[in-house]
Amino acid sequence: MRKAFTLFVSLVLTGSLVLLGCQSTTPQAQQASSTTVLRLANVSPVGDVRDLECKKFADLVSQKTGGKVKVEVFSGGTLGDWRETIEGLKAKSVQVVLESVGTLDAYDKYADIEAVPFLIKDSDHYSKVWNGDIGKEILETVGSNAGFQLMGPAYRGARYVTSKKKVASVNDLKGLKIRVPNIAVYVKTWEQLGASPTPMAFTEIYTALQQGTVDAQENPLSENWNSAFYEVCPYLIGTKHIYGTDVFIMDREYFKSLDPEVQAAIQEAANEAASWRTQEVLKTEKDYLDKFKSKGITYVEVNRDEFVQKLGDFVGQHFPHLKPWADKITQL
Repeated sequence: MRKAFTLFVSLVLTGSLVLLGCQSTTPQAQQASSTTVLRLANVSPVGDVRDLECKKFADLVSQKTGGKVKVEVFSGGTLGDWRETIEGLKAKSVQVVLESVGTLDAYDKYADIEAVPFLIKDSDHYSKVWNGDIGKEILETVGSNAGFQLMGPAYRGARYVTSKKKVASVNDLKGLKIRVPNIAVYVKTWEQLGASPTPMAFTEIYTALQQGTVDAQENPLSENWNSAFYEVCPYLIGTKHIYGTDVFIMDREYFKSLDPEVQAAIQEAANEAASWRTQEVLKTEKDYLDKFKSKGITYVEVNRDEFVQKLGDFVGQHFPHLKPWADKITQL
């Protein structure tokens, strides 16, 4: 009996040591084989071209990393509005956000360049800016100053106003309550044009229009359509005051902590997804105009020069730090 008991104790101790050994190595083995998950936030509705770009980015990242990195897409503002999700990058609750360059104005004043009104003339001019040296300089400067990695500049489309009141000239803007993003350049633009800008989260716009809290709002055509603003606004105004640029935004420190191969894969995926979206938006802008008209919406084309004249030396007066970039862009 004593020999049997001694053998039993020996077996138990041996088993315990084996288990301890397994436990000490298992986390390392798991870490080596684990999948990195990136949560990607976007406020636009599911089905919007923004949402589709996010999903394309997710597929490309998975392909380029051999499945080592998985991107989970959360569209429709399910993780919060754009300001909350950008703040979440630093808190590590979100790893990627798809948003316009201008939304980073709270982190770096040079981000305002993307929202300067009537700075870009058309889609060809847009391409020269954001696919050229000045675009690379803007993304690197803003990203470095703000502590973010900015990748994949994508054409978001020209911004149009949807309104409950007809706006045929700049004089019709007087007192118009228009929803704008909570970005300094947007607020100052519409103030100087004579309107009454009201900063508000994107997810609150439809209800605000429906209840009369605001009379108008402005966004790219795809977002105007997919948010069904035609249901509450009988007028679509072709101001085309901004040719917007979205980028994939990551916390710079977190991005740099990833393996170099993963960083390169994410950068490549961002550029390819952005290129796809740019072409898609260019192809569909006219289609969206036709869709609005099919809903009985009245489309109003305005005189761009009239608006430009009303703004005067907008950059020099309100945002002089942007003037060197603005001058370069104007001369392209």
